[in-house]
Amino acid sequence: MEHTVSHTSQVFFTSEVVSRLAQETQENQAGIWGALGQVVPLVAHSLAGRASGPDGPEAIWKLSREAYGASVLEHLLGPGQENWLQRGEALMRGLLGEGYNFTGLRIAAAAGVSSAAVNYLLSVTAVAALGVAGEYSQEHSFDAAALARWLQQDEDAIRRLLLAGSPRSQAPETSPREFAAVPEAVPPGTALTETPHGNGSWLPVGGGRTFTPAPAAPAPGVAPVAGQPWVWGVLLLTAVGLGYFFGHDTEESTPSSSPRSGLVTTSTAAPPPVKATAAGRYDPVNDKYIYDTGQPLILRLADGTTQKVGATSTENRLYTFLADPGMQVDSVNRTNGWINFDRVYFETGQTTLTDESFQQLRNVASILKTFPNSQVKIGGYTDSTGNAMKNFQLSEERAKTAMLVLASSGVDINRIQAKGYGGKYFITPNTTPEGRALNRRISIRVVKK
Repeated sequence: MEHTVSHTSQVFFTSEVVSRLAQETQENQAGIWGALGQVVPLVAHSLAGRASGPDGPEAIWKLSREAYGASVLEHLLGPGQENWLQRGEALMRGLLGEGYNFTGLRIAAAAGVSSAAVNYLLSVTAVAALGVAGEYSQEHSFDAAALARWLQQDEDAIRRLLLAGSPRSQAPETSPREFAAVPEAVPPGTALTETPHGNGSWLPVGGGRTFTPAPAAPAPGVAPVAGQPWVWGVLLLTAVGLGYFFGHDTEESTPSSSPRSGLVTTSTAAPPPVKATAAGRYDPVNDKYIYDTGQPLILRLADGTTQKVGATSTENRLYTFLADPGMQVDSVNRTNGWINFDRVYFETGQTTLTDESFQQLRNVASILKTFPNSQVKIGGYTDSTGNAMKNFQLSEERAKTAMLVLASSGVDINRIQAKGYGGKYFITPNTTPEGRALNRRISIRVVKK
């Protein structure tokens, strides 16, 4: 019989064990099975990744030997195992990093259980995986290097296996990319002095301030170049909360967006297609539109944290709208007030966010936390190519993905709605690659200040 970490770990989760886990977490067994269908591959994949890193083989080998010596497989769900469960939680938090909370939310949403139950399952599974790895190492006289090779070779088999004794209706399988760590919103926001280096000006906005540096003089004979968005290297993460239907629209009117990343002022009817005039450029290599977010500025929130954004960026427009008492939510014409995200992209035909997208979502989350009474709606849109129903489903799932990232960043999920509109409300004709890139978008609208 083939021995793998995934297979052995799943054998540990028998129907009897799942029944006990359901009792301890006060969840139904179907939900536990569904969560384990994603937790077990995630843990095995994370351990394999750690084993491939610097000092990873020795670290995993030592932990697995300790777990084997403590007979965790026999006693894990019994009394006196709190220390091991705490170590399991610490291990998973270390492996998933900032993505730990979002991963729990995503799996909980898909399985229909609480995030606390998922966190407990992550801890139990991590310890059980160490136990079976230690047992297998003992049986085959593995050293650290051999154990690391075995863990990595098992990665493909993980996704094909089912939990022993589980119903066939497992939660959807998820790519390992979707479990990667969520990056920090911005570099730590230390308070700025009122007179930073260089020329520029501070302007009060709401409870915070914005600093706009003076434009630099162009080099002789060289024309100024349009600014491009900041792109920080970050790890990936996503997945969509299937079955977690927040924010279903009850409005009769359907929103539309401006081709720029700013606020929309349209009539109550859906606007006719317009020529793509958004400042920026089309990137044919990655098939996406790169927005020009305008003059660089430093947005300083009321809590003293800072964001380096553009004057026409999503962040600055959203913050200004929330902070300015003269700008009110249009409760009559609900097509007004939509702001396009200018640095949020998805993999083609998928709900997987690209690397640079997390930065802006976390920035927006920080702004929303500055205004705790505000409520927002996320709108998802596609171009018109392909099947209309699939486009609608894709846009809905992308909107919910963005919603869950905001929630994992500390925004109360009850303050966020999410709705997909497919390819119906395009902002420019879909006849060119540039137009289709502009129409594939995620937008945000303040529904309550």
